[in-house]
Amino acid sequence: QHAAKVFNADKTYFVLNGTSSSNKVVLNALLTPGDLVLFDRNNHKSNHHGALLQAGATPVYLETARNPYGFIGGIDAHCFEESYLRERISEVAPQRARDARPFRLAVIQLGTYDGTIYNARQVVDTIGHLCDYILFDSAWVGYEQFIPMMADCSPLLLDLNENDPGILVTQSVHKQQAGFSQTSQIHKKDRHIKGQPRYVPHKRMNT
Repeated sequence: QHAAKVFNADKTYFVLNGTSSSNKVVLNALLTPGDLVLFDRNNHKSNHHGALLQAGATPVYLETARNPYGFIGGIDAHCFEESYLRERISEVAPQRARDARPFRLAVIQLGTYDGTIYNARQVVDTIGHLCDYILFDSAWVGYEQFIPMMADCSPLLLDLNENDPGILVTQSVHKQQAGFSQTSQIHKKDRHIKGQPRYVPHKRMNT
């Protein structure tokens, strides 16, 4: 409860074996075979394992930038356009292309290994209405909400309403937050959609 209060989450779960395990917990709690998942190409392999191999979800990929030296950049701007995303959906699940909210989950690498960090408000405002939930994999960040100039980068500081997606954030305590063991945490911020069919209850996260 104290961690949730500090990080401005509704609930916080502590997980051993790193954020690879946290990601798999979240992905297996939310996704089932046939669900559409909006998938950042920069995602860590644990997200591939959890969403695509274990849960059996169908991906729609967000293309990303890399330069000739292998440095990882951000998601290409056109990938945030609704018309583009609906075209990609029509290629893999035509029957879902006109759904009001076609994606069960979007998985975004909030901070890349090479330091690209997204404006969380902008991400939610552009694709949030298409998603039940957004998972921000924050293994390489987690400090942004404590730095005033980075406040817009924190999904947990967003003011959300019943039309917004639920927010899940995974963080590597052992990387950026000086943990003493390979510890991770899952922050859940979805009180604003409680009572809706898309809401994920505590029991599903804690079994």
